Amino acid sequence: MQVFDPLATPRRYFWILAALSAILLLAPIRKGDLAGYDDARYALVAKHVALSGHWLEIESNGGAAFEHPPLFSWMQAALFIPFGLSDALAKLPSALCGVGVILLVAWLGRRLTDDAFTGVLAMFVMATSVYFIKYAARAMTDVPFTFFVLAAVCAWALGEDDPRWLLLAGLFAACAQLTRALAGFSVPLFFLLDCLWNRRRFPPRYLIGTAAICFLPPAAWYAQWIWRYGQTFFYWHAIYMNQEVTGSLTPAWRRYTGAFEYLWMIAKSYWPWLPAMVAGLVLAIRKRDSQSRLLIAWIAAVYVLCAITKSRVLRYMLPAYPAFAILSAIALMQLAPERYIRTTLRVLTPILAVLVIFVAIRPPVNLHAVDTRRMALASTAATNPGELITFYDDGAPRFDEMNEMLWYGDRYFVPIWEASDLAKTLEKPRSHIFVMDVASYRAQVENRMPNEIVARSGHLICFRLFKPIPCSDSKTFGDHSPCRSPA
Repeated sequence: MQVFDPLATPRRYFWILAALSAILLLAPIRKGDLAGYDDARYALVAKHVALSGHWLEIESNGGAAFEHPPLFSWMQAALFIPFGLSDALAKLPSALCGVGVILLVAWLGRRLTDDAFTGVLAMFVMATSVYFIKYAARAMTDVPFTFFVLAAVCAWALGEDDPRWLLLAGLFAACAQLTRALAGFSVPLFFLLDCLWNRRRFPPRYLIGTAAICFLPPAAWYAQWIWRYGQTFFYWHAIYMNQEVTGSLTPAWRRYTGAFEYLWMIAKSYWPWLPAMVAGLVLAIRKRDSQSRLLIAWIAAVYVLCAITKSRVLRYMLPAYPAFAILSAIALMQLAPERYIRTTLRVLTPILAVLVIFVAIRPPVNLHAVDTRRMALASTAATNPGELITFYDDGAPRFDEMNEMLWYGDRYFVPIWEASDLAKTLEKPRSHIFVMDVASYRAQVENRMPNEIVARSGHLICFRLFKPIPCSDSKTFGDHSPCRSPA
């Protein structure tokens, strides 16, 4: 029996938590910069789209960026075009999707349990899941992908009442695939598992339409890539797939440990809600109704695809976090008296409000590109439009640093990833301006070749090398980049 509380109705809690969540996720993105491996990578692709106006030319450092589908970068570019380039706008799609996730969790929790307060409690769990909040402030695909997966699940659940909603579920499934490629297959896999397990009987024409909407947009995207680039696409995409999905692991037996590794990562990180989530999962397994099976199928689809791939990163499990939040709320509502839950929520909500206001006023500042940003600005100022910059950092494949310089600067780079290639490049340089680590500069350049230091920051130094530069537009550099600049 539900206890009436005039001071804390589910509707009132919903709007309070919605406002707090919006402040919590949107306020911090004004601070900090973009890290290189993912954040700056997506942003620089969006930068090219915004500056060139070519939405199908997904480029990085002057060459086609085959690794990721384009939807997230398109979302960023849609903001860059009217408002200009900025770190905050690069993060905004992720933050907005994070707010959307929290709101949809409340709706789906209510839908599956037929209890508004359970939905609000699931919303509270989602809004206080620290790992989720962390990535909602990053210019990365994880939280937008989570939003599309959750939206697809919500539309799929509505399809039980009106099969026309299945078409919208297919659209969100297509968006998921256009955001995270193979990981997006977790959505149609969930559809299949739910149909088989719950023996759902949808009209065939809607199932066919859903499948078409789900798969045709990503298929069309990759078809135009193949048509434009042919074997080049397969070559670079195969390298990426080997690095992230299908490649071997060291030691070899780790290929079979993905399921256990993800369990361990979740056990370490999903606090303080882990006990409630585990209890909710046990209750769902025992209950065996269609709503419980839907949550289990959802988690299973995400978990299986994460476990079988080479990369083992906890954020790949974020699309299952809304299901975790709903299971946690279900367990709390069933295992504790409702009056205790309501009393606790009445105490915790003001505390959450104070913390949110504090974070909004003084958000945590994470700076990743202090040195590279200065190098990008200095090297851009030292070159003319159309000139290249040579980049080398101790023989390491520092894609993160190069991505940051591509985002914050306005020139393309000739990267040197092997120490054995440095001497050859210095002998026959392809650019006047170099960005190099200080140790290599002192060992290879400082007293050996005529040069002029342009700027120095941290372990990096930018200098001008006084040598003639043979360069041909027919040659390519870096990630298959022509001898030209983006300006």
